[in-house]
Amino acid sequence: MKKSTKYITGLAAAAALFSVVLAGCGNKSAQNGTESASLGSLKLAYDNKDKAIKDGTLNIAMVQDTPFQGIFASELSNDLTDSYLQSPTGTGLFNTTNSFKIVDGGAANLKLDKASKTATITIRKGLTWSDGKAVTAKDLEFPYEITANPAYQSQRYTDSLANIKGLADYHSGKAKTISGITFPDGENGNSIKIQFDHMTPGMWQSGSGYYLESIEPYHYLKDVKPGDLAASKQVRQAPLAFGPYKVSKVVAGQSVTYVPNPFWKGPQPKLKRITSTVVSTATAATALKSKKYDVAYQMPSTAFPTVKGLKDYVQTGDQSLSFSYVAFNLGHYDTKASENVQDRKTPLQDKALRQAMGYAMNVDQVNKKFNNGLATRANSTIVPVFKEANDPSVKGYPLDIKKADSILDKAGYKWDSKHEYRTTPEGKPFKLVYLARSGNANAEAVAQNYIQQWKQIGVHVALYHDRLTDFNSWGQIMTGGNNNDWDFTSGAWSVSSDPSQMDLYSKGAPYNFGHFTTPKLTSLLNAVDAPAAIDPKVRQKAFYAYQEYMQDQAAVIPTSFSLDWVPVNSRVVGWSNANDTGLNYWAGIGVSADSTK
Repeated sequence: MKKSTKYITGLAAAAALFSVVLAGCGNKSAQNGTESASLGSLKLAYDNKDKAIKDGTLNIAMVQDTPFQGIFASELSNDLTDSYLQSPTGTGLFNTTNSFKIVDGGAANLKLDKASKTATITIRKGLTWSDGKAVTAKDLEFPYEITANPAYQSQRYTDSLANIKGLADYHSGKAKTISGITFPDGENGNSIKIQFDHMTPGMWQSGSGYYLESIEPYHYLKDVKPGDLAASKQVRQAPLAFGPYKVSKVVAGQSVTYVPNPFWKGPQPKLKRITSTVVSTATAATALKSKKYDVAYQMPSTAFPTVKGLKDYVQTGDQSLSFSYVAFNLGHYDTKASENVQDRKTPLQDKALRQAMGYAMNVDQVNKKFNNGLATRANSTIVPVFKEANDPSVKGYPLDIKKADSILDKAGYKWDSKHEYRTTPEGKPFKLVYLARSGNANAEAVAQNYIQQWKQIGVHVALYHDRLTDFNSWGQIMTGGNNNDWDFTSGAWSVSSDPSQMDLYSKGAPYNFGHFTTPKLTSLLNAVDAPAAIDPKVRQKAFYAYQEYMQDQAAVIPTSFSLDWVPVNSRVVGWSNANDTGLNYWAGIGVSADSTK
């Protein structure tokens, strides 16, 4: 299946996709002889030679331990699960190559003009909403209003989007319309033209974050009050679709049922029904063993030995666009100014303390014990999918207790009289609050493991409210941007298909959860996306400089890269994890038997 990050991250170079931090419940591969996962052991696509039957049904497991948010509007959603739920109904605007370059043939085509600094987006002929209304140019423009108008409470307005002329004035209330977006053939036409302040090298790739890659039905949503849209029936219970399937039923937080979109003008869908259902991490493997589901998203990694042994399931996957990290709470997000402010009074303002905490983490050991080859220690916040951008000379933070101790010693952190914990260089005791997430059977063990690792170097750490925090509460705390009850957290991003880090760590990025911002970082991020960086060599040099700086500052400790793993039942026809599958993809999915094998 085409990676879902495209349409989610189309408006942010790092989509706010909250994925599991470290999944698993005990590695038994050594006992049962089942090999660990590797990129070579996962099939990019499952080529089922059997013919799809007529009117089949497909059952999908959404593996997680909390109810899904279920927001069918990408401008208002931050959740990876929501992206999976949206995908059968139509997601991103553009088709791409497997290396994420935008090509013609999607829901819309893109034409960029370097000389005039413009993008023209033209809707595919015959594209229609599931209520029979034609998709219009206004539907292309409306996502920008949702994103930039603070009344909608979107988390996705960024410095990148502010490169569109007039969008910053619209966002601040100085203008009632977006001057840089025009309609060549009117609002009911089929195209919009976007005027930029400058062109950037990622614009030819999906996921650059400098323009949106979504559409919303203006005629259907325009009368909903902006502050009510995220909770409205129109985006929660009865969303419109422009893809092969439409939503027919939603059980809030638990399941979504889809049926063919009667106004879809592409290839005829092969299924009469698709159902996506939340399944807990603890029962996911048993559910597959019982043949309850054909496909499983977000499986816990320690289920791999069990599921790999199921003869009627094919293990598919690819390199992931996700990475996990530790972020330090150094400030707050100023909603009025739409920028991060690094002003929090905390010992963590000292990069030496942050560095030492990174070197104290035994990430390799955790991955070996719990993740069955589906996660490896990360060296950077740029995932290895982007070979030209990830700097191999940057090593991240491998376990090195002696180095961590040395860093703290040199920075003046002295042990207390009991030699239990260190004090600040000013001689004051301190304790840091760790906002760690729940989500699987091993989350507590992993969090306590790291707390003990930090204790080894004399850093006193306690869990937020003395317990793990559920995913939904964690998300609310993070997107609030002004909670001072925690000092650092662990999380994960599923990033966009352009490696720019602008919308993760810029001064104006709502997703800069640690609020680390410096003039130097701003300069380095700008260099990555500058017009000069359209030259690949210039951009690579800029990426390398950015990673060296982030390594030194330890504003974020990258912890793990991962593999996407999707078990697929052998009756499924047409399944692929490739990036070039396009808008027609779900129409080609079928099943070759009446029931799961």
